[in-house]
Amino acid sequence: MFESAHGQGDRKTRVTSPAKGCGSTTASSAIKSAERTLAVFEYFQTYRRAATVGEIAVALGMPQSSASMLLKCLLSLGYLEFAATTRKFRPTYRVAVLGSWLHSSLFDRGPLTDIAEAIGRETRETVSLGLQNGPHMQYVHIVTSSEAVQLTIQVGTLRPMTCAAMGRMLLAPKPDSEIRAIVRRNNAEAADDAHRVLERDFMVEIEEIRRQGYAESRGKMIPGANTIAMLAPLPADATPLAIGVGGPMDRIDARRADILAALRRHLSL
Repeated sequence: MFESAHGQGDRKTRVTSPAKGCGSTTASSAIKSAERTLAVFEYFQTYRRAATVGEIAVALGMPQSSASMLLKCLLSLGYLEFAATTRKFRPTYRVAVLGSWLHSSLFDRGPLTDIAEAIGRETRETVSLGLQNGPHMQYVHIVTSSEAVQLTIQVGTLRPMTCAAMGRMLLAPKPDSEIRAIVRRNNAEAADDAHRVLERDFMVEIEEIRRQGYAESRGKMIPGANTIAMLAPLPADATPLAIGVGGPMDRIDARRADILAALRRHLSL
């Protein structure tokens, strides 16, 4: 979905999609609490600034009373700090070190998040990291484009693997039988006919992705948008990650050679 946001003298066009939840039954209340906790940390990762209870509640679509209780709990555990003068919360250093060990253990040329930032600065487009979550691809890190017209994605959003460029890239190394099973699952769950693929044609596309080493969405997921994706070179025992550069299709087409060169250079492919 395209929507426009007007700032002071500037205009940004964004493509947005909400993240899917885990359910709201009484039996899944513990899962819901965990989901909300992680959503708070993803909020701060996305916006990179302190925020009030109200701002967080609105962004995450939860009652302000629930957001207040959750933030106070995280405050008492030392994961958040609170400034009484501004009435705003922000993560503490305890959050920053939780996953710091992953950077050096997964990618010996530096943190993938830093590499994504470097690719973003060079291409000026939206850069995203994604992994497989069941039959879906899920965004785990986003670097926002510096262009006025940009592709905007929410961390945590799920996409059918057959439609998203990073999903297709993550499928390519898998056995054909596993790919076909995911194709059928994605097709069965698709609410929009445009998000269904013909299995035979899709397997031909997978062969082309394997040959060329990158995948593209070309409006399959979002009309008018394109993402070029490659696999991150990780150890064999690590969860595969894909990295993508996306934006309006005409601009990505015009910059394809430069985007591919930037991805290959930064990923040392």
